[in-house]
Amino acid sequence: MSLSHGASPLADPPLGSWPPELQLPLASLLATRLLAQTPQPMRRKGPAQRGAQRRQPGLNFRELRPYQAGDEVRHIDWRVTARLGRPVTRLYEEEQEQHHWLLLNLSPALYFGSRERLKAQLACELAAALLWRGEPHPQTLHIHGATPQTLACKGSPLPLLPAICLHYQAGLGRRPLPTTLAQALERLRPRLPHGARLTIISDHLPPPPGQELQLRLIARRHDIHYWQIRDPLEAELGGTERLPVMSPLGPGWLDGSNPQFVRRYRHQAQQQLALSQARLLPLVQRLTLLDSGLSLQAQWPSL
Repeated sequence: MSLSHGASPLADPPLGSWPPELQLPLASLLATRLLAQTPQPMRRKGPAQRGAQRRQPGLNFRELRPYQAGDEVRHIDWRVTARLGRPVTRLYEEEQEQHHWLLLNLSPALYFGSRERLKAQLACELAAALLWRGEPHPQTLHIHGATPQTLACKGSPLPLLPAICLHYQAGLGRRPLPTTLAQALERLRPRLPHGARLTIISDHLPPPPGQELQLRLIARRHDIHYWQIRDPLEAELGGTERLPVMSPLGPGWLDGSNPQFVRRYRHQAQQQLALSQARLLPLVQRLTLLDSGLSLQAQWPSL
């Protein structure tokens, strides 16, 4: 059953019309609350990469004034000090509440999986875990799917979780979306409150020029955390069988029995990911890659 733009996800087919392994039960999103309550370890080496430097979290710049005894040396503005010839201090004030915006991309490219789950399922579980983790602050969830929807909450994100399940279900048909991710970002950009952080959960592919432009404009005023999800088969061929595929050029095969093809496939996958990260790292504060072949629980400790 096709959905028109603006239709309610409640009009989607019942969950029972899809195989159990493709379904996203509400219980799996509720369970992510336990992950969010787990203390985060010191991040050293892992799937997350630090990107562009941003302002100090939790602080807003207020004004400049001459340095006074007792001021922290780390708050001295050395450029202004050199220009005026006397020490000048930057004063900050605490942010009242940092608003968190989360963009969950449920485009057809996320509805792929070669192992136990689709990439979209891991994306939804990750979105729920991040919403639980940001529970004390005002949060807004925008679901980029067959029927785009924006939902806000303050406190428990429990009311948002059924909507995630419904939108996930609506996307199982893998129908083209009414808007691109670039268009969704363009519409969200003027709505982001001052000091808000934008978290994006999407695919691992390099961003198209329009999407990259919107990220660049948003990054001027907001911190961006970007989570990429990749299936193991998109990284390398894990077996020796021949897998049938369909491309814009027509049907073909991924020949895992050909060592030369396997090496070329892995090399191209590495180049694609490197290009994606090269474009995103200058624009985002944090870039994290998740493997949909593993559970969120298995990857969470290193995130």
